[in-house]
Amino acid sequence: MKRMILAAGTAALLLALGTAQAAPKDEVFARGKPLAEQVDLIEKDLNTNNENYAELTGEDRSKVRQALGRMRGVLDEHPDQATLPDRLKTDLYNDQQVVNTILTKAREDSRQVCVREKATGSHRATTQCMTVAQRQRAKEDAQRDLMNAQRTGHSIF
Repeated sequence: MKRMILAAGTAALLLALGTAQAAPKDEVFARGKPLAEQVDLIEKDLNTNNENYAELTGEDRSKVRQALGRMRGVLDEHPDQATLPDRLKTDLYNDQQVVNTILTKAREDSRQVCVREKATGSHRATTQCMTVAQRQRAKEDAQRDLMNAQRTGHSIF
């Protein structure tokens, strides 16, 4: 009986641990696809103000463009990636990671989330849709306003 309880407990724990892990994020650069095509696609998305990257700051957009430019230069100079010197492979990999990190974060921040909320003093729920970044800014603004009101003693209402 004790073994069955122990086995069931262990199975439940392993199941909980397995479901608690976050799903891996899709990186911008996919393995197995030609790198030059992927660079072209990313540049096109950046130039057309793709909604996936709506929350991309000007500074981050500039970093991504610089990394893509360096990658484009390496790919134009060495069309066959198999003949790349190790130093250039490392540089190319590092630039890929810069682009992956910045654009994956921007894509997450640009994701729109809708929540049903009841306004204070009302029983009617309304749908509030905002991007993740907009929600974060609204939260930070509310916290700042509350801190200012507590510090100065003036009501924010």
